[in-house]
Amino acid sequence: MMNLLRYLFVLISFSTFAQHFEQVDAKVVEYPRFSKVEDLANQIENDFSSDAEKVRAAFFWLAKNIRYNLKEYYNPRQRYYRFSYASEAEKEQKLQEVKDQLIDATFRNKTGVCEEYAQSFKKICDLLTIESEVLKGYVRNSAEEIGIVPNATNHAWNAVKVNGKWMILDATWAAGFLRNGKWIRKFNNYYFYMPKTKIFKTHYPEDQLWVLRFGRISVEEFYNQPIYNDTFLGLEAELLSPKTGIIHITPSKNIELKFKNLDTSALIFYKIKGDAYPQKPIITTENGISTLVVKNPKRNTDITLYINKSDVLHFKIKVK
Repeated sequence: MMNLLRYLFVLISFSTFAQHFEQVDAKVVEYPRFSKVEDLANQIENDFSSDAEKVRAAFFWLAKNIRYNLKEYYNPRQRYYRFSYASEAEKEQKLQEVKDQLIDATFRNKTGVCEEYAQSFKKICDLLTIESEVLKGYVRNSAEEIGIVPNATNHAWNAVKVNGKWMILDATWAAGFLRNGKWIRKFNNYYFYMPKTKIFKTHYPEDQLWVLRFGRISVEEFYNQPIYNDTFLGLEAELLSPKTGIIHITPSKNIELKFKNLDTSALIFYKIKGDAYPQKPIITTENGISTLVVKNPKRNTDITLYINKSDVLHFKIKVK
């Protein structure tokens, strides 16, 4: 009985929590397109009382109003900042001045890449006296990146402390996505509060302190995983095998993907890179474990799995 009561309390609390943010979003969507970060922070301070509400408001406004800068993405500038300092305090002050210039430009132009989103979010939190950090690290977007660790970090996102607990969020990925060379603006709530158990499916911090906060995994292991889409991560389904993103096969055997809690009534198909049409896998389920049999492509290639027309998993195929 006690466990049932606890479950109902959590369920009701979660529902209220989600509904509460709907009210925050409805208010923030009416905000003007502020040209100064201080004006946005002041508005949030006036409208909301809890840190959770303020964090949501800052995140939602940035994701809705800052457009991703594709020109910068395709032709990144080398950002070098040179200045002298006499103490650690002066160094931090001058670094913050550089960051503030970046943030000011972001609010004026309403564009930026991940660094601008992350620094802007932290600045708002600083103005609201909410503890937060900018995390630098690694993310992956395509099967071509599986198994290949880059020489430098390629992304920035945030951690923020709410009610004594750290939550990880990514305003850049929440703002929209790249498709066929164009930026599609579409808010993605998944990246507001990424589940602790799924962070390493998409994001890997450079600072090992942050790695240890959420698990034990090396950057090599991170890059050897399949590419997970947030659509899949938002489901109850769990990929049981293969756990690695590179599937080694012989020319004579088909590929098997095993899942727990997979909704097999969904529209499921796969696409082999280089083939003209997608195909349906053979699906069997036993004791709650679903097996998808994918036809052997008999060549080195990539495979994408789709659920309800959304690409959810990407693998590399290597023929032995």
